[in-house]
Amino acid sequence: MSVQVTLPDELAAQIDDVSPDRTAFVTEAVQRLLRKSPPSPPSEIARINELADELNREAEEVLEYQVIS
Repeated sequence: MSVQVTLPDELAAQIDDVSPDRTAFVTEAVQRLLRKSPPSPPSEIARINELADELNREAEEVLEYQVIS
């Protein structure tokens, strides 16, 4: 797959100063950035599903306190 990206002239000149291959430079920079980025946070629904059993136990405990003897 090929993607065309437009860079500001100043940035392209800076890249050209340090690398003979602009494409390789940008590819490596993006890969490094993606490796450093934290994983995306789970959606709220996914997080609730992960904790559903614990949340249900807590809800049952609360309901036990509300029972009138």
